[in-house]
Amino acid sequence: MYAVIKTGGKQYRVAAGEKLKIEQIPSDIGSVLTLDQVLSVSNGDQSLVGDPLVAGAQVALTVLDHGKHDKIRIFKMRRRKHYRKTQGHRQRYTEVFVSGISSSLGSSEADAEASLARAKALRAALDLAAQGGSPEAVAAVRRSYRTMAPAAAPAGEAPESAATPVDAGPAAQADDLTKVEGIGPKIAELLQAAGINTYADLAAADAERLKGILSEAGSRYAAHDPGTWPEQAALAAAGDWDALKKLQDELDGGRRAADTE
Repeated sequence: MYAVIKTGGKQYRVAAGEKLKIEQIPSDIGSVLTLDQVLSVSNGDQSLVGDPLVAGAQVALTVLDHGKHDKIRIFKMRRRKHYRKTQGHRQRYTEVFVSGISSSLGSSEADAEASLARAKALRAALDLAAQGGSPEAVAAVRRSYRTMAPAAAPAGEAPESAATPVDAGPAAQADDLTKVEGIGPKIAELLQAAGINTYADLAAADAERLKGILSEAGSRYAAHDPGTWPEQAALAAAGDWDALKKLQDELDGGRRAADTE
């Protein structure tokens, strides 16, 4: 079951159990927003299309976090007028969890508690890192985030594979993932938040999982190609730095030359 909603001047296709980022709505983390701006609802072979809204249909959204999107830069120039202007902007957003859809066609619900707890733990880790907390303290908070149970999928639907919990064994000493060509500090933080802390972890991760992590972080990161990262990480984990350097000499920004043509 899914619905199409309108908020912040945009339309979104949503289903119970999904997370999405919408235009910022002033609200407390953990509060539930009820939207009645529902343009259409579909449940199996049945569909309702509003005129313009579906009467009686509602979508419940649980607020997980507030933040800012990646910065965009605006550059203006007028030739021969000595006029140049550069401006930056970061649009604010509210991250929400779709906890329920209800209409005359039926209802679909999902428990938001697990996603809310994970979001709060991740926010605590990021805040602690921004405040200059010790690496051990940050790692402890991140471990609590990674070992929490993922949100349960609605009845009859399979859970998201990307939400598979990570083994809560002893934390390994984190490696410098930026030694892998194509990975910068920001992407290294994303990988660590997803439970990939060492070269061995990265070598064991398949490309599809890495692409999923990057896609969830936004279009800025989804443009990166992680195809060679596990191969590079395997050499780093084995301590074969000469072979790693030889491989990286053949790469262009972490990609093989044939992939960049």
